[in-house]
Parts: sequence; C-alpha cells; structure tokens
Amino acid sequence: MKKLLYILFIFATAFLTSCELIDPTEVENPAITEDKLFEDATGGAAPLIVGLQYSFSDALMKTITYTEVTSDNYDNTNTFLSNIIDNPRDILPNETQLDDTREIYFELQTIHAKALFGIEVILPKDANATSDDYSEVYFYKGMALLMLSENFSAFPIKEGGIMVKSEEALTIAINDLKQSIDYNGSSDNISRCYLALARAYRLLGDKNSAFDYASLAIATNSNFLFAAQYDAANLDNELYTFTVARANTNDMQPLPSLDFLDPKYPDEVSEIPALKSEEAYLILSEIALANNDLASAKEQLKNTLTLVKNRSIVEFNDRDPRTDRPNDNSCIVVFNNSSIQYSGLIKKRSNNPVQIGIVSNTSITEQNINDLANITDAFELLYKMRQEVFFCEGRRMSDLGIRLPVMQTQIDANSNINNGDYGTSVIVPSYIPFGYGLDEFSYDDNSKIVTIQYNMNQIIALNISTASPFL
Repeated sequence: MKKLLYILFIFATAFLTSCELIDPTEVENPAITEDKLFEDATGGAAPLIVGLQYSFSDALMKTITYTEVTSDNYDNTNTFLSNIIDNPRDILPNETQLDDTREIYFELQTIHAKALFGIEVILPKDANATSDDYSEVYFYKGMALLMLSENFSAFPIKEGGIMVKSEEALTIAINDLKQSIDYNGSSDNISRCYLALARAYRLLGDKNSAFDYASLAIATNSNFLFAAQYDAANLDNELYTFTVARANTNDMQPLPSLDFLDPKYPDEVSEIPALKSEEAYLILSEIALANNDLASAKEQLKNTLTLVKNRSIVEFNDRDPRTDRPNDNSCIVVFNNSSIQYSGLIKKRSNNPVQIGIVSNTSITEQNINDLANITDAFELLYKMRQEVFFCEGRRMSDLGIRLPVMQTQIDANSNINNGDYGTSVIVPSYIPFGYGLDEFSYDDNSKIVTIQYNMNQIIALNISTASPFL
C-alpha cells in the first residue's frame, strides 16, 4: 500500500470529474482527463483496483466509527465526534460526521462511483484488463451498495438521480456480486461473495435465498475471513486511535456488558473483518427461528460458537484507566428489571493484560444455548451473539433498525431530492429508548454491580416481528 495515496488521488480526480452524486464541486486534472480515459485506459485496471481497496478500507473504518457510537455498542464520552450521534433521533442530514466529504455516506458513494466508472470506462478501454479485474470491481461495487443499504433507507446511485430505496439497491448489489463470481470462480472470491449475498438476501427478508447462499458459503469454506487492510504509512486503523491510543482521555467506551470485547483492534495496522463465516451460521439460525424450528436454531448457534472459539485470541496490555467506569474483574453486570447476574464481562484494565478476540468473540456458552426453551429467548440470545460477534464491525446500528439520512450536501446538489423526501430523515424504531438511553448504565463501586438501563437484545426479541427481516 506504499503508493495508495498517490494512486487514489490520480484516480479520484479522474473519476469524480463528472460525479456530482459524490461531490458537486468541479475537479480538474490536466494530466488525466475523462476524454483520454474514454479513448485509452491501458494499464488503468491495476490502480483502479488498488484505489477501490483503499477506499473500501477507509469507508468500512468510518462506517464503524459512526454507527458503533450511534448504536448501543459504544458511548462517545470525549471525542471530536458529534455528541448528537449518541442520540439517534436527533440526527439530521447536516450532522457534522454525516455531512462531510470524509465520512460514511460520501466514502461509500465514492466506492460505488469509482467502481461504476471503472466498469463503464476504465476496464473496457484497458487492453490489459483481466476477468479477475472485472470481478474485483464488481465485488466492491456490490459491497458499497450493500453497506449503503444497511445504513440508509434510500439514496441516489446515479449522478443527479432520484432516490433509490435500499431494497432496490440491494437487488443491484446482488447482481454485482453474482457478476463478480461469474468473472472469478476461485474459492476465496466465491466465499466472500456468497457471504455478502446471504447478507443482502437477509436484509431483503428472502429466507430461501439467504438460506441457500449461507449454506453455500459454509460448504465452500466454513471458517472464511475477508478483512480490510491498514498500514501506518497511508491508512491506519482509526478505531485503534479512538479505543486505545487516546484511551487515557476516556474517548470511546463500550457498554459495560461488552467491555470484554474491547479493544477489538489493538494496534494501528489491525485488519477489520468485513465478511466472515460466522455470518452464515447466524443467518441460518435466524431463519430457523423465523420458521419456529428451535432445535435447528440451537444447532446453528452451536456451530457459530465452535467457530468463534477457534478464532485468534491475543493478549493485550491495556493501559486504559477506564475513568469513571467499572474497571474490575469482580464486577457483576445486571440489566434493569432483571435478577440475572453476569460475571466475567468486565476486565481489569490500567496496565493489566486482557485477552482480545481480534476476529470474533462471545460470552455465550453452549449451556446457554442448551437452556433455550422458547423462540423469544432464542431470538434474544441470537441478537446478543450477533452484537458480540460483529462488535466494532459496523453492524449493530443496522440490527437495531436505525437508518441514517443522506448528507445535506447531497440533497442540496441534486434537484431530484428535497428535504422531507424518504431517505432524508433518520429512521428510528419506536422500541429504541429516547435520548441517550442506549448508553445508560449505573455503577455501584461498593457492590461492584453495574446496572444497564435497557436490555436491547431482549427488547429486540419482544419486537422481533419488526426487528428481524425474516418476519
């Protein structure tokens, strides 16, 4: 990745010249013009793909930073991030970290615009372009639309275009991912595309297709991992900065019930999981529960647990003082209005070693799964496992049913979009607590008891007909 920034600059200026969808300002580069690229883009595929890989890593990181704070996973205690994103109902299109050309919406749209330009202009005019090149570009195009659909209810996908609902964008993403497979049938590409397809079909509520692709993903590779890459010279992992490098200033802190999962990324070059086999098992479990098949759901939950236990664990000497936070191995976690006590969720920090699951981890045990006696409790455990397994991977906000508005700059630049249109306002389900309730907890230092105000996984289970895409 030594030349990533230079390559990204060259292609970004060329690609975005005609992309008012992304940036309505005019960009000019006398060395590389759009007309020249239309005539001859020989050799263009390689930097195009490197640029897409860079953009994907950047977009995934920024999506995680924003959505983890918006969800109940992290509390923004003292960062430059807007405090508004901790209170999702107050999020507006002009919110600082949303209406910014360095943040989540812009970054995801940038990937899509680059990939589309690559498919329509660069690759057809590059005599050296290969099937693998086409496959890569279609993959990243599909992933951009998938991630946009997870986090936004509607958005344009063409320059000056109308708002497209996430359901329609997902069907395009599905076609892109299938195209990627058509161009490259290698095991690794098939595995990541099958997982992405299962994820897309889940969002659409298509049980049959989600089941098929989740099953295919497992059959192809039952412990697959596709991760975004980072390096200190060009693009470091900002999640490390928030959760480790600045921890002594009490920046981003996890909900106490998730303390044992933090920090997910112990150094600045830690890779971030983007697609992994755990997803397939969890999708199969959710489908089984939607079909009232508790036995099959338990089996798939156990399969997930087995895989998680085989993922890498590293020891990390955590210097985080956890100021004004529980910071003791003896702490007990309870949820408001519940007598169940959870131990082992909070780890002693302050220059003490902690065991960190850098791919996946969970507090769920096989006994917890065996004890499930009804569908509602099983849904609660499933969503708890999803929360823990996908912790700090940008998935929880979507699971909570929250969808962000498109950025104000997008609305202002596109004559087909007006404030008040579908997709220009945040969507927050009625079961989400008001204000900063997602992060609320109390701590008694004498009893070492931490009480979390809202058990969101239980709330999801009680509202599962709305929360689960399959119901």
